Amino acid sequence: MNMKCAILINEKMYGFVFDQDTLTELGSLTEIAWEAVPVMDEAKAIRLIDKADIVVTSWESPRLEGALLAAAPGLKLIAHAAGSVKPVISEEIVSRKIQVTTAAPAIGIGVAEYCLGAILMMGKRLKEQMSAVESGGWRSEKSGSAVEIYGVVAGIVGAGFVGRHLIKLLQNFELKEIRVYDPYLSEDEAGRLGVRQATLEEIFSQCDYISINAPDIPATRGMVNRELIRSIKDNAVFINTSRGAIVDEAALTEELATGRFTALLDVTDPEPPAEDHPLRRMPNVILTPHMAGVLNRNGRRVGRYAFNEINNFIHGRPLIYPVALDQLDRLA
Repeated sequence: MNMKCAILINEKMYGFVFDQDTLTELGSLTEIAWEAVPVMDEAKAIRLIDKADIVVTSWESPRLEGALLAAAPGLKLIAHAAGSVKPVISEEIVSRKIQVTTAAPAIGIGVAEYCLGAILMMGKRLKEQMSAVESGGWRSEKSGSAVEIYGVVAGIVGAGFVGRHLIKLLQNFELKEIRVYDPYLSEDEAGRLGVRQATLEEIFSQCDYISINAPDIPATRGMVNRELIRSIKDNAVFINTSRGAIVDEAALTEELATGRFTALLDVTDPEPPAEDHPLRRMPNVILTPHMAGVLNRNGRRVGRYAFNEINNFIHGRPLIYPVALDQLDRLA
């Protein structure tokens, strides 16, 4: 008899996360319980989760706790078809030792690709060049300040899913070195990744490209302070696709106003920034609306990641992306 798989995802997210091929394959492995509802509230979720072995969650799913979790005493696996598991995970899941897996790596791929695009284009002083053309001119006077992705040093802050995929992408280029700051990255793991461990001070004062890919947790908020920002090299490229709260935004705005370096900021604090915020108008800043991880048609990749983990679990294979529930304080 197939295991029961309860999909606690509302109608909108269901179509965003799953394609028909994935659902057909999931249906061949499990007994699927799902209901097309605009909001997946606790009452509806309790009906679906009753006696389930596996649960699939995503954005806008209810938190798994209390009466909802009690309705599935035999629950063995939670496959989260989204990024952070924190909105759905409770202490009860930890105490019951239910396995949890995440599709965050699927989103991380897109964010890393966005970072790579920012590195390639911002090094060319993209916004300033475009402004020169749009105003009837040709090359910007900043053309001579362009930074080629050759023989330079890239600095990555955070070696999670995004940071690791960005490292992999950058290794296709002839960089001098890739440096990484991550307090949880061991020396052996850094060696396997082919990077050099560095302090934040070294990253900011010595790297030509700086990419913030750290999680937004209490330990990282305000981590990129005024002193670090002031130490950024002239003509460097600063990229933040993580969270605005990690950076002292006032200090960053002040330093960018000097024109010494360029920045692509996909996140601010708060979001959106005020309509008259200086970052919106600076010639050396490209500001995007928190879109690095936006999936659109590729959203179904997260559903595929969830299915693959369910498939591994049912066939007794190790999970590829398990969530270490004892390390939630490190995760975004």
